[in-house]
Amino acid sequence: MRTITSAAALLAAFMYAVFTALQTHIFIALFLPPLFLACIKFDFVEDALKKLLFLNLFVAIVVVSLLIAGDYERALLIFARSNLILFFVLLLFCGKSEFDIAMAMRDIKCPPKFVSIVFFTAKSIFLLRREFYLFRRALHVRGFTPKTNFLSYKTLAGFVGVLFIRTWERSDALKNSMFLRGFEGEIYTLSTRKVFGYYDLALILVIFAFIVLGVFA
Repeated sequence: MRTITSAAALLAAFMYAVFTALQTHIFIALFLPPLFLACIKFDFVEDALKKLLFLNLFVAIVVVSLLIAGDYERALLIFARSNLILFFVLLLFCGKSEFDIAMAMRDIKCPPKFVSIVFFTAKSIFLLRREFYLFRRALHVRGFTPKTNFLSYKTLAGFVGVLFIRTWERSDALKNSMFLRGFEGEIYTLSTRKVFGYYDLALILVIFAFIVLGVFA
C-alpha cells in the first residue's frame, strides 16, 4: 500500500514549505515534490484540490491587493508559492488525523512537553469539530435556515457562548485528571513508532533533490 508515515510527512512538509517560501522566483524543480506525491497518493488528489480551492479564498485577498497596487510579479509569486505549499501539505496529510501529527512529532524526537501541547490541541480541535457537527445537525433537524436576521445571530452567538463554557469546563477537568494521574509533561500511548518505508525514503530523497536543484537554479 502506497502510504507515507506521519513522521516522514511532517519532515517533508517542513523542508518543502520553508525552502519554497524563501524562493524569489519560480522554477521547474518546485513542482517536483507535489507531482511525485500526487503519483503516490493519487486517490487523495481530488479531495486535496477541493480543499485547495477553498483555501485560495484567503490567498486571493493578498493576491488581489498586490494586483491593485500594480505589483504583478510578486502577486504571481505569492500565488504560486502558496498553492504549491498548500497542495503539497494537503496531499501529505490527507487521510491522517490531528493526533497523527502529534505522534509524528514524538517519533522524530521533539521535546515531550511540546508533543503534549500539540496532542491536547489536537484533542481540542477534535472535540470542537464534533460539537459543531452536532450543533449543525440539531439545527438541520429543527428546520433552521441561517439568514441575516436577529434570530440567526442570536442562535450562533448562543452556540459560541456555550462552546466557550464547555471548553473551559473541559480544560479544567482535564487539568485535574492529569494532576491526579501524576502527569509530568509526556504523553504515553500503546502505538509503536513506525519505521520509514520505501515511499518515505523516496519522498525524502525527492525533497533533497529539489533543494539541491533549487540552490543551483
